[in-house]
Amino acid sequence: MKIHKFFALLVLLAFAPVKQIINLQNHLTLAPANATTQVNESPVGRIIKADGKVFLKRQNWSEYYPAFVGTELYTTDKIKLTSKANLIAICYANWKTWSLPKNSISQIMDGCLKAKSKCVETPDGCVSIDATRGINQVAITDNIPYLISPRHTLLLPDKPLILRWNPVAGATRYTVRIKSPSEYIWETEVTENQALYSGNIPLKTGLRYKVIVHTDTEVSSLDEESPFSKQDYLGIGFAVISKSKQQEILVKNEQLTQKLDGEAQVLSIAEFYQQQGLNAEAIAILESFINSGNYTSAVYRILGEIYQQIQLPELAKDYFFKSAKLTEVDDVVGSAKIEAALGEVYATLGSKEEAIRWLKLAFNKYEKLGEFQRGDEVKLSLEKLQQQLGEE
Repeated sequence: MKIHKFFALLVLLAFAPVKQIINLQNHLTLAPANATTQVNESPVGRIIKADGKVFLKRQNWSEYYPAFVGTELYTTDKIKLTSKANLIAICYANWKTWSLPKNSISQIMDGCLKAKSKCVETPDGCVSIDATRGINQVAITDNIPYLISPRHTLLLPDKPLILRWNPVAGATRYTVRIKSPSEYIWETEVTENQALYSGNIPLKTGLRYKVIVHTDTEVSSLDEESPFSKQDYLGIGFAVISKSKQQEILVKNEQLTQKLDGEAQVLSIAEFYQQQGLNAEAIAILESFINSGNYTSAVYRILGEIYQQIQLPELAKDYFFKSAKLTEVDDVVGSAKIEAALGEVYATLGSKEEAIRWLKLAFNKYEKLGEFQRGDEVKLSLEKLQQQLGEE
């Protein structure tokens, strides 16, 4: 799910609620909160390891620019390596890795096949997963116990389910319930802002569940105001995938684990999870990597992208800022992406002037690079925000 695609989509169509469906294989396909038409090009992979000097040139660029871990790759990109450089990319079409020989120039299409567009069912038809995000203002305040996890995610079965929510100042007790579409199936009371589901009632495949938290200060997670909370299909909820789908995912997980290590392993598995709708699993592996003392720009940035996707913009903002601090000075591509992301976050939070400031920074970098499509997308968002400010 990719941040540079969201801005043009914002101004092209009005957002429509997305239905959640169960496919013919009897596993739930998780549709994000908003559907729009897709842009022309989707990434085919991402750099997950880069040692030495690696350079990238895209179709409209006049020259090569340095590329780093976390950089997304497109079918028309060219990569150039020096004699002492190494590069490994993960390919989205088959989740295999691709390495480029030293001291060479290659078309990305030589290494990563173009991935088939994955889509989710909406009232407007099948819409690309990469095109289902947009800027929607959300009102999430610290005085409500809004859900953090599991939120807008599929889950693997037979794993401990830890529920987390925002701690509310002054609250000493939280009443936590899990609700199926028809009834409450579990309830507990705790003093901290997390709880472990007992598992006494097994969660069923194909049902969407929702966690509801009430405090002794008489506020509730139901007080959250966001596009998710207004949906009929429990958009901030979760569902459990089937055993057969779990087996497919675990096989691919094992393959990636055997081939890769360190940050490359974490990035590839987290992105694989995310593209399967397993947002909670992706967040867990990325945050575990950070908690083990590993701090990298790419890991922070992808965490920011996921948290923005599940409509927790404050958490997304924190991770984007951490990513920005670790971004190399000459990483123009990465910096532009983070600035565009922060523009989206601030627009989501309703801070239009701050959003405009970050989007201008991103636009200037895209203009410098010659990324006209992405520059135009940012420009359209800028114009809309500036118009909104003028009307206030």
